[in-house]
Amino acid sequence: MESFRLQKVFPDSPFGFPSGHVALTTALWGGASRVFNSRTAGRLAPMVVLLMAFSRMYLGRHFLGDVIGGAALGLTLLVVFTYFLKSPLKDDFFAFRQKNLFFYSAMFAVPVVFVSLSLISGEVAGFFLGTNTAYLLIIRKGLPEDEGSTGQRALRVFITLMMFGLSALVLDAGFGIIGIAGYPDDTLIEFLKSFIPAFTIWISVSICIKLGLYNIASTEQIE
Repeated sequence: MESFRLQKVFPDSPFGFPSGHVALTTALWGGASRVFNSRTAGRLAPMVVLLMAFSRMYLGRHFLGDVIGGAALGLTLLVVFTYFLKSPLKDDFFAFRQKNLFFYSAMFAVPVVFVSLSLISGEVAGFFLGTNTAYLLIIRKGLPEDEGSTGQRALRVFITLMMFGLSALVLDAGFGIIGIAGYPDDTLIEFLKSFIPAFTIWISVSICIKLGLYNIASTEQIE
């Protein structure tokens, strides 16, 4: 496998074991079904993971072992997350408190360790770190309740997707010009192209709050 990866067909390929896309898909869809207690998400999760795994192999980005390893990594994260939701730590974690600083630090340390060990790509690490940064900024002022009419929910999703997609397009165009100029650090570009769109989740939530599309949950201040 390693000799194949080194062929000129995939020069400087960031793809390897495990598949970060499969790991991320497994963790996100499984986590969504747990958080929202959604049977629909739970039923769709295996199908989405299988489609992602197939697409990575079909495009020649990963071997079977890579996608199996990605699924195993995602399932491991999902099991840990499931136990966390059942533990007393859950209630404290969704409100910003000093006693949780160790856990918040782990949210940033784990992706850095994983990318340094080549377990995930700079793109996946950027997505996790961007999402985690946005999450901490959101809970710092109070976590919004996931309530409202169907129209409000749809508008929140639309605004979030617009912010995410717009930032991704701008970055693609900008880094495309930088790439033409011969910018050397591809890993940094991958990181920023996923970190910044993920970080816009915080901006989207702030916009939705100002537009009255959220109800702010009563949360305790920092202890």
